[in-house]
Formats: sequence, C-alpha cells, structure tokens
Amino acid sequence: MIEIPKMSYGIDVASYQSTNLASYIVNGTKYAIVKVTQGTNYINPNAQSQISSSKTQGLMTMGYFYGTFSGNSSVAISEANYAVKYAKAYGIPKGSYFAVDWESGSGNYTEGSTLANTNAIIEAMKVIKQSGYQPLLYSGEAVLNYHVDIHKIIKAFGNCLWVAKYATMDRVDIPDFTWFPSMDGVAIWQFTQNWKGLNVDGNINVLPLKSESNNLSDSREDDWELTLHPIVKWDVPRVFIVSNLKGCNLYSDSDLAKVIGHLDRKSSYKVLDEKDGALKLGKNQWVDGRAGVTKSNPIFYNSNLSGRVKVVLDHTHALASPDADATKVYALETNKIYHITGRKGRFFALTDKYKGKTVWVTGNRAYVVL
Repeated sequence: MIEIPKMSYGIDVASYQSTNLASYIVNGTKYAIVKVTQGTNYINPNAQSQISSSKTQGLMTMGYFYGTFSGNSSVAISEANYAVKYAKAYGIPKGSYFAVDWESGSGNYTEGSTLANTNAIIEAMKVIKQSGYQPLLYSGEAVLNYHVDIHKIIKAFGNCLWVAKYATMDRVDIPDFTWFPSMDGVAIWQFTQNWKGLNVDGNINVLPLKSESNNLSDSREDDWELTLHPIVKWDVPRVFIVSNLKGCNLYSDSDLAKVIGHLDRKSSYKVLDEKDGALKLGKNQWVDGRAGVTKSNPIFYNSNLSGRVKVVLDHTHALASPDADATKVYALETNKIYHITGRKGRFFALTDKYKGKTVWVTGNRAYVVL
C-alpha cells in the first residue's frame, strides 16, 4: 500500500513536458499523472519515459486519457480499452489511479444530453476499474456542474472527481482555497496551469490517495516501504536504491553495454549524473535507472526546509550552536527520528525539548529521512 496524505502537491504531464520529472521533485510534488492516449489513434510520445521517470523518482504514478467520445457509450468503451492497453504496457502500476479526461475540445462535445454524457463516462470508468485501476474523472468545474450528473458518478465510484478551477492564468505557487470548487466528490483539485513557473499543471489532493500496488512490480511491499524513506547524508542531493529482486548490473558507461559488476538489492548509492535513463554512481560506474528507485533530498537544495533526521551513531548530542566545538546540551537517542526546522551547513536545527529554543545536531551523525 502506498498512501499520499491529503494536501500534497502533484503534477500532470503530457507531451509538452519533459521526460525527466526530477526537477518537479525538488519543488515538492508527490505524484504524477501522465497522459497516455487520446481517442483511439494517439499515444503521448513521452508517456513511457515520463512514467518510468515518475516511478524512478519514487512518485505515486498515475495516468489519464483524453476522451473524445462525447456522449457515445460504445466509443467511450473503445477509447478506455485503448487507454488501459497502453497504461499497462507503459507501466502504470495496477491499483493506482487512472482518469478519464472529459472536457470540451479536440473533438469532444460536452453540451449534449447530460444523461448520455454521464452514461458514456461511467462506461469508460467501468473499463478502467475492471482493468485493475482506480477510476477518476477529470474536467472543469463548469462542465461537471452543467453537463454531467456527478452524483450518479460519485454513487458508482465514490469520491473520484479531479476538478480544474483557476483563480488566475498566471503563475501560482500555493492554491488559494477561496477558489476551491466546492462540490461533492472532489479528490484532487487542479488549481493552476503554471505551478511555480514550471509550465506544468499544479494539483493538490484534498483527500488521501491510496494505491494498492507498488510502483515496481518486482518488489515486495515491505521493500517498497523501505525505499520510500531512505536516509542520506545532508550533502547527498539524490540517492539510488536497488529494488530489483536479483539486484542489478553495474556498467562501464551510460550505454549499459559492458557489465563490470553487480549491486545487491536494497543497497543505496549517491547519484552523480543521469543520461538517457542511466544513472552514474561513480567513475565509469552506471546502472539502469529502472532497476531501482531514486529519491531527491530537498534539504540539500533548500536549507530552510523542515524535515526529519535519524540519529545513526551512538553518543550523539544536541549542540548549543552549529559549530564543531559547540557545547553539548543533552544526549540524543540512537536510531530515533527527530524533526528539524532547517539546516546551516552540515548542522540541523532542532527545537530544544526542554526550553523550546533551537539546538543543533551535526549531519555527520544524523541523516536526512527522505
């Protein structure tokens, strides 16, 4: 089980966005919704790479197809079957979410019979559910309110609406909830088309998102939980964790042609570079990024972020200041996780449990929990 807590940020991507989703991790996204198909004759050329990158980055990976079936149930079934065929082929994890994007444009007519529209959408969502995914319905607030019977859809599939409503067409970093689409059944709100100036749609889930399966089909549940929250030193920007059951090969270059070694499952390594899906772990040492999970360390990029650290060495103390020769205030428990409020160099700021003031712990003895 993978669970994303409510009020988490997510992105949705299509052919307009990069195949490498790493830059969005730094900005705090927790899930990615990838466009897979449109109608029955279009496949997003970036879909497979975007799905792979999302999974490699440790995001909850979801998908959607753009519907052009209007109010035609038989066409809706055909388009949904076409979509889930490629969702499976390209690696959208079973048990994750898959949405019907039903909006005005690109041949999709929304102003017909509300009953026909609703029935066609339901047929498409049935195909998605029968294929092992959790169905969502995406559209704008006005379309859903005036051209779809959302209560009939909610009755069939629960809180399944992914609703678009923007306060402005300009850049938005944080959603303004005075513009929230106050309607029944909303699970995800798409609040901007330009999140943080990244030219990508920004979403926030107002309900927890739960996926019954892992991103990596060859990993067991407990191992996925392990890779969700690895620990790294403060100066490691990105880490790769081997998750394949049999480990993975180590290659001499990014072409992944010459095997020079083998890495054990669950072992982790600092990522130095990436090229065409291959990850550089050392001089003339590369791995196939699909063999594991990579996680970025946001605290490396932003020293003002709060987070968590785990004390990994015995006899570690809270310090009075962020200095190597600082006075020891009190002992910290080994293997315990502490909340931090920021970083100064290699030192993490903690709140004094006795006096409420700031104390510090060195990043050489406490590692970041990702």
